Amino acid sequence: MAYFENIIKRLETNLKVHVYGTYHARTEIDSVLFWNTNTSHTQHPEGNILYLCDAAHFHGVPADEYILVVNYPDCELPAGCLCISQTVALDEVFNQIQTVILEHHLLKCKEEELFRTLQHNNGLQGITNIAYTHLNNPITICDTSFSVLAASPQVAGDTNLEEKDGRFFVKDSKFQNMLDTKLVKKIYSTTVPFITYIEDYPFKWVYQSIRIQHSVVGYVCVREIQKDFVEEDLEYIDMFCHVIAIEMQREMSFQTNTRLNYEYFLTELLEGHFSRKEYILNNMIQLGHQPGKYYFLLVIDEAPDNHNSGIQLKNLYQQVLTILPNSMAVFFYGKLTVLLPTNSYKPFSDKTLTKFYAFLQFHQLYAYISFPYENIAESHIFYKQAAFLSSFYSEHTLTPEDYIVYYRNHFLQHTFALCKDFTTLKSTIHPDIYKIIRHDQTQNTDYANTLKTYLMNGRNAVRASEELHIHKSTFFYRLNKMEELFDLDMIREETMVAYEYSFILMDYLEKSKL
Repeated sequence: MAYFENIIKRLETNLKVHVYGTYHARTEIDSVLFWNTNTSHTQHPEGNILYLCDAAHFHGVPADEYILVVNYPDCELPAGCLCISQTVALDEVFNQIQTVILEHHLLKCKEEELFRTLQHNNGLQGITNIAYTHLNNPITICDTSFSVLAASPQVAGDTNLEEKDGRFFVKDSKFQNMLDTKLVKKIYSTTVPFITYIEDYPFKWVYQSIRIQHSVVGYVCVREIQKDFVEEDLEYIDMFCHVIAIEMQREMSFQTNTRLNYEYFLTELLEGHFSRKEYILNNMIQLGHQPGKYYFLLVIDEAPDNHNSGIQLKNLYQQVLTILPNSMAVFFYGKLTVLLPTNSYKPFSDKTLTKFYAFLQFHQLYAYISFPYENIAESHIFYKQAAFLSSFYSEHTLTPEDYIVYYRNHFLQHTFALCKDFTTLKSTIHPDIYKIIRHDQTQNTDYANTLKTYLMNGRNAVRASEELHIHKSTFFYRLNKMEELFDLDMIREETMVAYEYSFILMDYLEKSKL
């Protein structure tokens, strides 16, 4: 069996001919036979048969049959017929078609061997070893944290990889190069294997994403080192990725069913059921996790308009733990929640931030991060900060301004949300702001936006004027004009804080539709 498109492509490429007529590219052809006047009266096995006929013996198209007429000079084809107008030997056409069918049969046998390996529970490494015997080129499987899951041959000594805690990872320099050359983006955006060239390497590379329920959970890389790639290799790699996806899904299901050994502990911690700091830290150490000087709580969620109900996150949470080593994660109230111990006042190093941001960006996920805190017994309090951010954007179907959202930039919105008397809350907006807005509406000026931009840029006139796309002198003219028109006191610190508070509150009320 072979697809019509592969047969036609082989004929046109190898015989330098053109096949005329219409056909369905993915029609499967099981066999090729010669057509003659007695063929219609002969019994043949079931399946799609492509008949070959020389133009000299062609006397019309048989009903419901596939037929290719060779050496047919007339450009006007009978309906339902394919033809080659150039002069070519009929037996050579037969041999080319038969070769394609045979190659496809052998490919199917190789694919069946992959599925047998899957059934025998040989794991990712066993499946990869089988694939290597057929492709005869080095294969590496990575997850989206760029950690090696399996490789054949083994990757020890590979200059593109580095070892950490017994696992191999793509080196930071190589990862950055993959980002800069848009290779990572192409892996995530394509669903079929593709060949590419990489600077400083004399051979070709094939990449293909591994997907579970439309989510990219990893990729396969094959290097053209031992033999040249052929078209059948790409078909085999495509099937290999599907088999790997099945095996990864099975392994993920096992991990979910056996549960992480700290899941109960972390759930109780987030619920606030532990009060003694020493008890919590001792439990962490016993569970194989080192306490930190500071802690952050992250809630990772899909886009507010995504309705996959966490399916994607359940496929990816193990990779989050790989990117953020020493972290602990659990699905808490339906959201992936991560406890991140650090020895820094920042949650991520620059390298980790680059990887984590790329991971979120390509999966269209958002991470909401609490204030840093020192007392781990207060985790349940700081969890509410990250949970508020996630819920706020989700409930109002708002897309966050970035893939990482810090509570430090939104703590006032949380304070507003805790206030149930919105009428009183709204009354705390400074009256000067209303006065400026009314003037803008009647006089078609832009004073309120100018003042807001100035405040939101830390009262930096240069940054504010750049954001407003006006000259700095124009910006200062507006500030002076506002002081004159509205009797503003821009030197008084309390007044400027009140103005900034007012703008933030107005944004919150607008987003909340209150």
